[in-house]
Amino acid sequence: MARRPCRKARIPRKKARASTSSQPASSWPDLPPDLAGDVLGRLPSYADRICFGAVCRSWRSSARQHHARPLLPCLCFADGTFRGFPAEARPFRLRSAAGHHSSCGEWLVFERDDGAYSLVDPFCKDSAPVAVLPSLSRVRVRYEPIVAVPERELPECRHLWVPRERDAEPQTAVSLLKLVVCSSRLVAAVVGQGRHGRLALCRPGAASWSVSGREPWRRLKDMAYYQGKLYVVDQNEDLLAVTVADDDAELPAMSRLDRVVKGRPPVADVRRRVTLHYLVESGDGALLMVRREISRARERRPGKIWMGGEMDEEMTVLEADFRSSRWKEVEGALCGEQALFVGRWCSRAVRVPDERRVEWADRIFFLEDGTGEEWHNLRSLRYSLSVYMMKGVDFQWCDLPRRGRAESLLPLMVSKDGDDLPATWIFPRDRTPCP
Repeated sequence: MARRPCRKARIPRKKARASTSSQPASSWPDLPPDLAGDVLGRLPSYADRICFGAVCRSWRSSARQHHARPLLPCLCFADGTFRGFPAEARPFRLRSAAGHHSSCGEWLVFERDDGAYSLVDPFCKDSAPVAVLPSLSRVRVRYEPIVAVPERELPECRHLWVPRERDAEPQTAVSLLKLVVCSSRLVAAVVGQGRHGRLALCRPGAASWSVSGREPWRRLKDMAYYQGKLYVVDQNEDLLAVTVADDDAELPAMSRLDRVVKGRPPVADVRRRVTLHYLVESGDGALLMVRREISRARERRPGKIWMGGEMDEEMTVLEADFRSSRWKEVEGALCGEQALFVGRWCSRAVRVPDERRVEWADRIFFLEDGTGEEWHNLRSLRYSLSVYMMKGVDFQWCDLPRRGRAESLLPLMVSKDGDDLPATWIFPRDRTPCP
């Protein structure tokens, strides 16, 4: 019997894929630079921009070529964590920013083991110091004659229960109270202890600071570099212009200290009062002084004076009128397109993006960062962020974020024990942060 031929099981063959060799391969790294710039401009947060540059080398190159829309300041915490403003939900952390001492505009200030200070741009990839400043233990006192106005006394506002300061010179080692980078050739600092300070000058990379031996200790409140001139404001609200000798010497020297605006000393009343002052240049080129007054009622009890009641806070913005040598109170809004960010280490006026203009323009964002710690016995020192809204000549107070209201601002980060972490403003340049 003839055998039937065995039929092999037919396995269905897969259809051959169309060859793609003729079509150009497309991938995310090949994103055209113009589209990459468009994507970058739509990213609202610092964290997203850092992630954008971390995708690949091509995207990082595109990020460096395109300027993103202007960013508002960042809050930098002591552990190196950053939080964008105003409502960036996702914080990010840079290890190179941990352990900073303070901030100065776009830089963080670090105190090194040898006591020197280094300025670092935390958003730069290599995080190399932009400038190195000498230790405060390396100070050269110069006794060249200077022309300086004396500081006005405050007898009318000194309360009986406040002891008179017998010695204005600090009894302990001085510390850095304020730092301003004037130019690539000049850095100014207020050094001192407690309420008293002195001006110190140096060149970046120099071996020591320069301090005038003929200038007494003053109650300096803030300092700013405005239109090529260094200014300081004291407790009397006097605006003093600092003239630095124009020479190529290794150590800069102060030659003049003139009172260009005469302020008004705080008035004594039945309330205990602390006044804080901050200098900031507005967006339209004016020099502003933000005055914050904190007061508490005084009550007499048998055998002692007791401070009781709620604390009142009042904020005032004044503009320096150099023609009349007076402070002029700012009435109305701040041009309707800028906000003031005020803090101990640095303050700045920032143009608010169009989409945030209605919500954040004409506000003063105040960072409580220990400026009033001289009043520690009456006010617990905690870090918080608060806001004042300008309406006419009045300011309205918004509750602090930690009070838990629905319209809370940006809550600051807290440590494991529940205390607020120290924070400072930093104002990055108009570019994309590098990862």
